[in-house]
Amino acid sequence: MLTNLKPVYGFEVFKYINGRTLSAQQYVGTFQLGVHTIEVLPKIDGQTKDVRRNLVAMLSVVHDLDISEGEAARLAKQNHGILEILIRIFCDKLFLQIHRGLIHRYEAKEDNLSVLRGRLGIAEQVRLNAGNPERLYCHFDEFQDDNPLNQILKACIKFLLKVARDIRNQQLLAELMLVFQSVREVHKYSLPWVKVQFDRLSDRYKPCFHLAELFLKGIPPDVTGGQVHGFSLFFDMNQLFEKYIGRIARKVLMPIGYDVILQGPQKHLAFDLHKKNSVFAMKPDIVGLHAGAVAWILDTKWKPLSLQKSKEGVQQDDLYQMYAYAHCYDTKDVVLLYPHHSELNGEAGIRSLFALNPWIRGAVEDFKRVKVATIDLTVLGTVPEQLKRIILSGASAAASTA
Repeated sequence: MLTNLKPVYGFEVFKYINGRTLSAQQYVGTFQLGVHTIEVLPKIDGQTKDVRRNLVAMLSVVHDLDISEGEAARLAKQNHGILEILIRIFCDKLFLQIHRGLIHRYEAKEDNLSVLRGRLGIAEQVRLNAGNPERLYCHFDEFQDDNPLNQILKACIKFLLKVARDIRNQQLLAELMLVFQSVREVHKYSLPWVKVQFDRLSDRYKPCFHLAELFLKGIPPDVTGGQVHGFSLFFDMNQLFEKYIGRIARKVLMPIGYDVILQGPQKHLAFDLHKKNSVFAMKPDIVGLHAGAVAWILDTKWKPLSLQKSKEGVQQDDLYQMYAYAHCYDTKDVVLLYPHHSELNGEAGIRSLFALNPWIRGAVEDFKRVKVATIDLTVLGTVPEQLKRIILSGASAAASTA
């Protein structure tokens, strides 16, 4: 069962490393089958509760969930699994907003009524009521709680009632269902995502909406295909690490003069002389620009370095990629960033510094260079300053002193 998730997700969550041993790949999350739950956590130093807390905090940054560090730490201390922690946060945030008022909207309605309401639908009146003049076909707006936002929130509540195992979470979800009892139920595959519009009155519901997206859009069809209910929710740590570092880079470097671009700007490695078009697109993880020029490029790698490996396990292909970035984007600094772990000597930071093509440069300051660095994720509050030191170490751009 655990090795049959590729048709659902498009990737292998678990893989056999021999005939009898399963190994988790770069995906973290949870898998439920009946009463059994399997949880896969990222390989971050620290106790399990701290790892869960940090995973929730990273998800909060990447998905705009507005989860405070204290909120995540409080729930992680109760030793709940990652799924139950996210469910409790969803319930707590939704109750907090409901106490300030459920969102109501004017929704367009039409109906055959005995008295005029709104405006008369002439075409429908002639077609439907020509022989029944005591009825009036009316078009009107009704102020109600049955709107796209509440339909999505109710669908999420209903779904989570099926997967929650914690008794307190089940109680909270049941109470929330009562609050939304007048909201129409919509199948999760027909939910009106594109119709949800936020304004100054409903902006406070955004974290709840984003959590509902996380649950409902990330959930595949039932992977069991049998009588026992199956549920799985996984996150690709490669993407989560990249997006988390990108968001933090924006937060700490944009105020000092850098424009930080995620997944771009796109350039090409070569030009096809026959077809007259650019080929081999390049799209770095994170690019920092100053005064319109590329000041540095950072690529994240969610894999551990090792003292037992040559060059600590930095792959030659990764260096080729950094070489291409440095020359294609004409930037002096490119960074390969890995997660730090306790088996590496010393503290997190720059571990290696490579000059690219030093023999064709006249002076040391002209070298394009690759920084190989690690970042410590055990205390996420230290990540912004760590990242700033790694990127700006040896930087000559005036933006760093602005």
